[in-house]
Amino acid sequence: MNVWDYLESLKSRWRLVALVALACILAVAVWTWQSPRTYTASATLLFDLQQTDPVGGSKGGGDKSAASVLGTQADIIRSGVVAQRVAQQLGYDRDPELIRRYRESGEQRIGLREWIGRRLVAPLEVVTTRSTNVLSLNYQNADPEKAAQLATAFAQAYVQTQLQLRIDPARVYSQWFQSQINEARDRLEQAQRRLSSFQQARGLVGAGRFDIEQAQLSELSQQMTTAQAEAARARAQANTSAGSSSSAQQSAVVQGLDAQIAGKSGELQQLRQSLGPNHPMVVAAQAQIAELRARRGQAVGTVVDAVRTDSAAASAREANLRGLVAAQRERVLRLASAQDEMAVLQRDVDSSRAAYDAVTARLNEVRLQSEIPQTNVSILDRASAPTLPSSPNVALRLLLGIVGGVFVGIMLALFLEWRRPRVRTIDGFERATGLPVLVDLSRGSVNVGFAGKEASA
Repeated sequence: MNVWDYLESLKSRWRLVALVALACILAVAVWTWQSPRTYTASATLLFDLQQTDPVGGSKGGGDKSAASVLGTQADIIRSGVVAQRVAQQLGYDRDPELIRRYRESGEQRIGLREWIGRRLVAPLEVVTTRSTNVLSLNYQNADPEKAAQLATAFAQAYVQTQLQLRIDPARVYSQWFQSQINEARDRLEQAQRRLSSFQQARGLVGAGRFDIEQAQLSELSQQMTTAQAEAARARAQANTSAGSSSSAQQSAVVQGLDAQIAGKSGELQQLRQSLGPNHPMVVAAQAQIAELRARRGQAVGTVVDAVRTDSAAASAREANLRGLVAAQRERVLRLASAQDEMAVLQRDVDSSRAAYDAVTARLNEVRLQSEIPQTNVSILDRASAPTLPSSPNVALRLLLGIVGGVFVGIMLALFLEWRRPRVRTIDGFERATGLPVLVDLSRGSVNVGFAGKEASA
């Protein structure tokens, strides 16, 4: 048999093919009608992977790709933590029927919520949408209302879990930073106490104490330099002979007596020339001059004593200032040494304060993070009850029934034709009988067989 024979057999057995196809379609229809209906409800979540941290100001996401982030979140959605939260929120852990089934299951090694959560998460499918930051939560259930309720419940439970996963570590960090800030405060207070005790012991209380002592040393040094010059000048005057003492020559009393002596000496010279050396007036003039000279000597002695007294006083002042300068210099040196030690203690205080401020700032940041009531995920669409079942797929089953029925009918017709072949074409007749066909009466024309061949010959 060739292809044309099979085509002719199918043409003649078309009723059989149609009946088989119709039977398959009816079987598929009955099967579809008897199959339990499954409804799929979908809720969607939107992730803002570039959301700015309201506390730190940094953007989220980092170097992680959106696919890896969404894949991680899909695993969290299907985790037991989220499923158990759904069971708790919907009150399934208090459902008597579920509790009875849990006790009859013999799986008491796990908790009731975990047992319920495993069964709740089984029909859940989390689908990532390509090139977007959206996750779809598809939940299947025989009840469309329940499917929508569970899909939305999983979305809400995930958002709450995500917030909890963000808040709980922040609270733990907050407690840890609180203990650290107490230790940092203690270290700062100890450093401040050591610095204060050192300042009080070394007399460094008050700001700029070393500068004040340094200025006092400079002032005393200047005073000592002036006192040394005055003492040297006073000693020089005191060491000069009484008669040639410049101080004595500059005395008004001495100068007045010198003028009187000079005047009396001139008068005495004139009296000697006119009256002679033994005249009573000459003798009286000589006595007056002697008295004036005696008075001048007393005046010079008084001036010299005053100069010597001033010299002694200047020397005493110089010695006193030298002692003060030496004592002040020693004090400045001690303060300089103490200043270095105090600088070390001050650095300890500064570093302790910097550490305390850093821990305090970090504690405040962590506390704010633990109080933020929002994450970077939000529910984009809540699930609504579907009107058509997702399973069984009626159109697909009917299409498969038609295709399968036609295929089975064709295969059956061909099988029957193969088991009991019939002559349906000229070529088939010639192959079956080995004789040429003279006339094909079904076509109303003379055959192309033997007669035709003779005519052509």
